[in-house]
Amino acid sequence: MKLIGRRQFLKTSFSGLALATLPVISFAQSNPDVVVIGAGAAGLSAMAELKRRGIIAVCIEGMNRIGGRCYTDTTSFSGIPADHGAHWLHAKKGNELYKFGRENKDKFKIYDEPSTSVVYDGKNKVSGSTFWHVRKKIKNIYGNGGIDEPLMNKIPENLKKNNWFDTAHASITARDFDNLSIADDSLNYEDSYWESGNALCKEGYGTLLAYYRRDIPVKLNTIVNEIKWGGKGVQVVTNKGTINAKACIVTTSVGVLRAEKIKFSPKLSSRKYEAFEGITMGTSNRVIIELKKKFVRRFKNDTNFYSKINSNGAKSPEGIGYGLLKMGGTNLCLFALNGEFSRSLENEGSQAMIDFVVNQLKSNFGSKFYDKYFVKAIATGWNKNPFTLGAYSGAIPGKSNLRPELKKPVGDRIFFAGEATAGAYSTVHGANRSGIRAVTDVFISDALD
Repeated sequence: MKLIGRRQFLKTSFSGLALATLPVISFAQSNPDVVVIGAGAAGLSAMAELKRRGIIAVCIEGMNRIGGRCYTDTTSFSGIPADHGAHWLHAKKGNELYKFGRENKDKFKIYDEPSTSVVYDGKNKVSGSTFWHVRKKIKNIYGNGGIDEPLMNKIPENLKKNNWFDTAHASITARDFDNLSIADDSLNYEDSYWESGNALCKEGYGTLLAYYRRDIPVKLNTIVNEIKWGGKGVQVVTNKGTINAKACIVTTSVGVLRAEKIKFSPKLSSRKYEAFEGITMGTSNRVIIELKKKFVRRFKNDTNFYSKINSNGAKSPEGIGYGLLKMGGTNLCLFALNGEFSRSLENEGSQAMIDFVVNQLKSNFGSKFYDKYFVKAIATGWNKNPFTLGAYSGAIPGKSNLRPELKKPVGDRIFFAGEATAGAYSTVHGANRSGIRAVTDVFISDALD
């Protein structure tokens, strides 16, 4: 990831976490009962539950930080928090982290997601009534569930021909409609996902998660190469040696599992690998821009931003999926790039992503937008991150029935957690719950006997 100013590129790290104390790095004994692989929301949750139950465990993480895809950068913009991944606290009434943030009002400002939106058609600020109408129609088709086929197949031709269709397409999910299963959404059953509303954390979702799990020990920069389970227990082979344990909980992304970054010896069942192939990672990246006060002061609070996309019904609309202006009352603005279009831009590099967004904003706010308002920007690269290989999970059309297979234990020794295995998949709170569920699976098995 690069921080790009007006005349320079500055490398940034993943070290800053406002208000949060990183977990103590623990070089736990080499023979724990359980090894937790990954220190995202699921891994931290699993480790916390094991600790609560008095089980000797170690959590290892390949990156030099915790949080996984829930990470807040506080170094790129002089301490102003910027979420690179998870940003919205979904389903707030049933979200454990939302409740925690509300209970710690001295450290976190938790507030409802903005209801204010602006829609632009070129330089014209418009009501967006047609856009909202098309978007609602599509979301209703998707939200009602149905057979396991591409969402695109169920959208009426008159909607596809509407000149706001591309904009609606890009704004709804990280996956292009021809690669989005209608049935997959109906599996998101753990809570009233859309009905209970979402919230934001001014200090950043990653900051909130890190503080929530501040007492969990994690061994960083520890990359798992292989899990051997042919004999008794498991042997987790890492770049820092082999850890012998009775069981392990794998919380890495399904993208990492699909790419076989972790070798299983012996190999898992063909059904398990089929699940890794059928539930894939979507591509969604962020361009976060610091803009001058004279731009953001025109907006009272956090404001949703949409700009008309004219890409002639492309399979992956070429435009900004959505924006969030004046995040948390700061000078930062977030712009999302989704689908295969995002993947293509990411392959061109950070500068290409930033240039694209800036040029789009010039079409909305004038050719001098960069000179008048731009301070600096960063672009994420989740698809190329070797520890994630994508943003969040989704079923390939025809494969949604494989999602339950992801969480099935193997040999009463290998257990799986993470957002892809959760009922409320693609969410941080879903991943958090999956960690607890995986520990329960360990206990009802014979693993610890």
